[in-house]
Amino acid sequence: MSQLEHQKVKLESLQKLPIIGKQPADEKEEKFLREICEFEFMNIEEPGLSHRFPYGNSKRNHNFTLFHGGKYKLPRFIAHWIESRTTPIWDWRPDGVGGLTKKLIGRNPRFQMRQVYGG
Repeated sequence: MSQLEHQKVKLESLQKLPIIGKQPADEKEEKFLREICEFEFMNIEEPGLSHRFPYGNSKRNHNFTLFHGGKYKLPRFIAHWIESRTTPIWDWRPDGVGGLTKKLIGRNPRFQMRQVYGG
């Protein structure tokens, strides 16, 4: 099997992975999310380091290793999922009776997936 055919089979298997999180509203949105695009991976949390993670469920899964600044061909739903990984920002305030209350005030992005056009 040539390298090009092997890459095509691999990309097709990535497209068949389950969409985790918010499900597409209709067939058109699902087709858009499953489209293969080229993305540049940026590790905002630990710049310069690679990131390894599993994606999928017990029946269909794949282990990814992405390097900071690397370009990868992935379905859009995987890129959206990677960008949705964030760390919470908590605010602790006195509650008036000697304790503290915890309130979510925002989220810090951990990763960025920039879509690469052309070239």
